[in-house]
Amino acid sequence: MKKNFFVVAFIVVAGGWWIAARPGDIVTDLGLTNEQVQETAFTNVTSDQLTAPYSPKVRQLAKNIPNGSRVAAVQALGGVVRSCVSSTAFKNRYQDWLKSKYGISDEQTREAARTKNTSVDDLQTAYHQQAAQVQNAYSQMPPATLAMMIQSQIQMLQQAVSEAEGDEKTAKTKELTELKRLQALSKTKPDEFKKQYVANFDKMLHQEMAKNADRLEDDLAKSKHKADDYQKRLADYKAASNLNTVLKQRLNEFIALTGSVDFDAQLMKRGSKMEFVNPEYRTKSSNWKLLFRMGKEPVLAARSFAQNWVNELETKK
Repeated sequence: MKKNFFVVAFIVVAGGWWIAARPGDIVTDLGLTNEQVQETAFTNVTSDQLTAPYSPKVRQLAKNIPNGSRVAAVQALGGVVRSCVSSTAFKNRYQDWLKSKYGISDEQTREAARTKNTSVDDLQTAYHQQAAQVQNAYSQMPPATLAMMIQSQIQMLQQAVSEAEGDEKTAKTKELTELKRLQALSKTKPDEFKKQYVANFDKMLHQEMAKNADRLEDDLAKSKHKADDYQKRLADYKAASNLNTVLKQRLNEFIALTGSVDFDAQLMKRGSKMEFVNPEYRTKSSNWKLLFRMGKEPVLAARSFAQNWVNELETKK
């Protein structure tokens, strides 16, 4: 069921929310709050399911509204709804809801743009730069510091060897043997140890980079695919971000619905209920039937209100 402000307005009027000369007072008199009114309006903007969660007590008051007063009630209610959805707070909340719906954030937008413009060569260049920075940092360290670092590396590599199998175990065992050799050298020739350790570390970095080249390309492809998906969501978000566009769509839906109602339709009694003589009308939507029950005069008043609102929104493109 399509969401629509003026259908909601009719439901509320039919339910007893008769706002005539004192809209603020009547909201209080009916035991409602401005927050409840705003929440109902927001729900009907963001949900495909029409809702008007007002109590039976409020709805019962509609039966006491004289037919001649319903036009004023509908017009006043339209003004309340319009004031609500035109507020800055409502617009900001709508934008926040849209961002959550489409999974949009400034950080993700920046990241998607960066990923789109990134190549494998860019990643390899960045990797080389990071490796050079690490290499330079190690070159500045005294042999004693590097000796403590190699002890930690040996412990981690021993764990890796115990968990590895096959060719991987053989390769890691070879690395472990070399680190132990360098550790022994650190105790007798610290300067030579430092020279060989830095060279060994550089060799390991390049081997790791070569080994991960294919994975790097695959990871980038996945990241680009993810960025493309995000860009599509971002485009959908931008298309829906103009609240005035959404309002015009909903109002035009209401205008079209009111134009389809046959207020001269005949009813007949079947059992304890009344139903349309024309079988086609029996399958009409609940909103269509609600407008029929409200009667031609208040419906046309709401239609005129909606059309005037649309005309004003058209000037705000």
